[in-house]
Amino acid sequence: MNIGKSIPKAKILTFEPIPSTFDHLVENIRINNLQNIEPFNFGFSDVEGSFSFYFDPMLSVNASLANVSEKNEISSVTCSVKKLDDFVNQNIDKIDFIKCDVEGAELLVFKGGINVIKKHRPIVFTEMLRKWTAKFNYHPNDIIMFFKELGYSCFTTKEGKLVNFNLVDDTTIETNYFFLHKEKHSKQIDDLFYRD
Repeated sequence: MNIGKSIPKAKILTFEPIPSTFDHLVENIRINNLQNIEPFNFGFSDVEGSFSFYFDPMLSVNASLANVSEKNEISSVTCSVKKLDDFVNQNIDKIDFIKCDVEGAELLVFKGGINVIKKHRPIVFTEMLRKWTAKFNYHPNDIIMFFKELGYSCFTTKEGKLVNFNLVDDTTIETNYFFLHKEKHSKQIDDLFYRD
C-alpha cells in the first residue's frame, strides 16, 4: 500500500494464497483507491500445485506451508501455488523489485524463480528467520549463498543506509535483508552505503 501510494506510476503485483486474507487485501486496495496494485489469489514455491497452508485465524499474516507458530489452535486451508518463473514468463516483461515474506519458505520461492532472478536481476527484500527456515530444512545462509552465486550481495540497514551482511549466526538479530546485484545495482549500493 505504501509503495502504491508513494509511487503512483509503479505497477505492483501482490500474491496472497489464503482466501480470507486475500479478501482483506482486495478490500484494502479498494478503500485506498489504488489502481496500480493487482492482487492474485495464489502463492509461490519451487513446485506448482495445491498444498495445505497453516494459519492462525486471529493472525493470518503468519500463514505458511508449515505450522511455524507450533500452536495447537491452528487452521489449515488448501491453496494454490505456482513457480515464479512460470508466472513471470507468461505475464510480465520486467521486474525491478521483489518483496518476499512467506514465513520460512523464502528459499523455495527463490528457487522457483531462479531464471527470472538471473534475467531481470531485481532488488530483493526478504525476511529470513532461523526458527522458520528450519521448518523447511534449510538455514538463512542458504539464501545468502543462493544470491551470492547469482552475483548479489546481502545487506541489512542502519539509519536508512545499506550495511554489508555476510552470515547469519546464533547472535544475529536482524530479520529483514536486501539483496542487490553487484553490477546492476552498483550505483544504488554506492549511493546508499552506510559510512561512519
